[in-house]
Amino acid sequence: MTLFDELSILTGLGASDLNRLIYNAPARYKEFPIKKRSGEDRIIAQPSRELKIVQRYIAGLVLNRLPIHSAATAYKEGANIFANVQSHSANRIILKLDFTDFFHSIKPTDWRNYAKVHIPSLSKEDVELSAKVLFWGMKSNRPICLSIGAPTSPVMSNLIMYDLDEQFFQITNDIGVTYTRYADDITLSGSNKESVIEAEKAIRVAVRKCKSPKLLFNESKRGIYSTGQRRHITGLNITPSGKISLGRERKRMISSLIHKYSLMLLDANDVGKLKGYLAFSLACEPEFLGRMRIKYGSTLIEEIQKTHIPARTLPES
Repeated sequence: MTLFDELSILTGLGASDLNRLIYNAPARYKEFPIKKRSGEDRIIAQPSRELKIVQRYIAGLVLNRLPIHSAATAYKEGANIFANVQSHSANRIILKLDFTDFFHSIKPTDWRNYAKVHIPSLSKEDVELSAKVLFWGMKSNRPICLSIGAPTSPVMSNLIMYDLDEQFFQITNDIGVTYTRYADDITLSGSNKESVIEAEKAIRVAVRKCKSPKLLFNESKRGIYSTGQRRHITGLNITPSGKISLGRERKRMISSLIHKYSLMLLDANDVGKLKGYLAFSLACEPEFLGRMRIKYGSTLIEEIQKTHIPARTLPES
């Protein structure tokens, strides 16, 4: 059965309606800007409700069945920023690199190249259908790049990065350096600066030589840090003793949310976020959660942890 036939059955759409949706898919996005920390705009492009449903079906039928590299620590079950940082916490030297415009750098050609090698059983027609459905057209019907906002973009980026992740992993492993990638953030760590710099140089050569995907580094975000400096990876701090810390800003934010909850000032969405933060605190820095229990009372903390948050429905486009 073709991917088209499976989507027709799952969506309940007839051939003509499904064909129309697929043809217009790259243009079926709502676009809006949000501010980055730098002050520049980041363009979010969210697919329409109907397109999002089809994208999720393709994820279930194809994407979620494919392997993601062990060094990729974002957008997969059992992975989170704590696991990413934990890989580096025992190492003395940490080097951070960042890809420029990561999602928008990943093109339909990269998907075709990936599918040819890793999913040879997927027909050319199915590859082209998925390219139309999964890539944003920037107001056109022609698929151009992954969007920030589509539910399938994270897993697509991990899949298309698989071969580079493996190449980076082999490079760093041979040198004795630890490598992880959290979305567009690369972290290298090791016992000495020389080996980490050597690994960085080799990775830069590999990126320059790579034709698919074609990526560039954001040089303004490069940083190298030792145990005597503030070491910060994907939103978490590593203390000089190698412990992982939530950081002052996040702790203040969590404490503030608990206080607002005690005054019944949080809506259901914020309560859901707070519940997640408490679970994350327990995994990452349980001592902090202990201090929150002392400050606000165990009864209140347990009430938040046990709060049931209703599932959110898909918004209308």
